Amino acid sequence: MSKETPKLIYNRLSKVYDECYNEPIHAIENDFVFKYLLDNGFLEGKVLDVGSGTGIVLENIDLSPENYFGLDISESMLDISKSKFPKHFFFKGNMSNMPFEDNSFDSVISLFGSFSYSLNHSKTVQEIERVLKPNGKFFVMIYGRKYSSRESYILNKFHITSPATFFNHKEIKSIFSRFNKKKIFGITWFSDSLSKYISPRFIKFIFNLEHKLFSYLFPDRFYFFIIEGKKNEKR
Repeated sequence: MSKETPKLIYNRLSKVYDECYNEPIHAIENDFVFKYLLDNGFLEGKVLDVGSGTGIVLENIDLSPENYFGLDISESMLDISKSKFPKHFFFKGNMSNMPFEDNSFDSVISLFGSFSYSLNHSKTVQEIERVLKPNGKFFVMIYGRKYSSRESYILNKFHITSPATFFNHKEIKSIFSRFNKKKIFGITWFSDSLSKYISPRFIKFIFNLEHKLFSYLFPDRFYFFIIEGKKNEKR
């Protein structure tokens, strides 16, 4: 197995990235995440997408160039997103040292595990807080411990040793401790393993059921953690 930095890995995999996440369970995850973002006001005002990849947010949600800004470390991923959405602004940069001024954004989102590739998670959390306006919102999806063995994880498909960090609930709570207003829950558990054997409609039913019943009680059993909250007014 090879071991590379996140930047080199995703530069190499950028051309096949989109096609690697086209299974029914991925569509169900997308539907859940983007509905949640819309319903809870995470896409209002100026939005920073940390780890914007090939532009999945804009593929699912119509956001104006004035309201959406993407940040990614991979030049190749950025080239693809810029070709898809030439009117929007995408920036090359490190999430632990973002090239933006203080109090710049109403919302910061980081989807589908991008945060897990940070080389300094505590500094990345500080940066999220720094660039958020007072009372600004954040929504971050983080790989749980189980995600490292997920068959559909693109790095597992290509037998690449992942440089990502896979977290448990206690670790995430500690890293985001500077935020007073926050909540943590999980998505995608046994719906993923069952997705090979049942119809997409029934997968979605199980996905929603496991989320409603267990996501707050047993978050460590899920593939993704979601942490959301607000910047403290006085910071």
